[in-house]
Amino acid sequence: MGDTLLFDRFFWVVFMMPFVGLLAAGLSKRKDPTVRGRRILRHDGPARAAHWSHAIGTVLLLVSGIVLGTRFTPSFTVGKDAVALWFNVHFLFVLLFLFGTFYWLGNTVVSRWRFREHLPTKHALSYTLNHYGSLLGFKSCTYPKEAKYFESERMAFILALVATAAVLISGLLKVLAHVLSLPEGFLNVVTWTHDCSAALMLLFLAAHVFFGAVLPFSWPNLRSMFTGYVALEHAEREHPAWVESIKEVRPRPSEPNRALHGNPQQGDVTDAEKGIEHA
Repeated sequence: MGDTLLFDRFFWVVFMMPFVGLLAAGLSKRKDPTVRGRRILRHDGPARAAHWSHAIGTVLLLVSGIVLGTRFTPSFTVGKDAVALWFNVHFLFVLLFLFGTFYWLGNTVVSRWRFREHLPTKHALSYTLNHYGSLLGFKSCTYPKEAKYFESERMAFILALVATAAVLISGLLKVLAHVLSLPEGFLNVVTWTHDCSAALMLLFLAAHVFFGAVLPFSWPNLRSMFTGYVALEHAEREHPAWVESIKEVRPRPSEPNRALHGNPQQGDVTDAEKGIEHA
């Protein structure tokens, strides 16, 4: 079986994919959130490409990993040929996952304000309690002035970030074990880390799909992951702080687009910074 494994023959491709993703991100041209008539550009082309390549890669990687078997689930493969086949399928999905993850990383982290808009603020707990308390009808709760991403989404982002990093690092170490002799005890820890973090990713994915695609109130934002735009009326109702920040900030004619150069103002960043065009 070893002679037929792509992990053995093409392990170097796995370590090359992060650089391919970062290169593609560097060649991408970003657009800042912009009001256009009664719509707002919420996700530009590179943002949508990063989201879907990472999402599809993650789903397929989890599916193939479960088929192969984990510390928590049995293997659904029978025979060496079937195991080899699914390991090779897993290899292809690893490439897609790595490309999507590092394409997102290059598109987001390089621009400091784009990354910060995903991180929870000091209002995370109070906003989340008021947000969902008001939806459940509690009179003591007032719907907060949410930014582009709800504070609950920002807190969940930390879990996704940690789980993804753990899966990625442990997975690369498992690939390295195909060409280097690593201690058995160390590999056992790596495998447990890989499977535990994959389980966390699966839980996050289930919650993300439920709150981001199944529940009706999320459908306008879901459409924006295909079209790029969300209705201004919806954004003003659900994300008022985001809309205000876009409308209030206008570039000076002689001022360069500072958002594109990753040079935001100090303080809490919602979505718009200097240089956002208001059309």
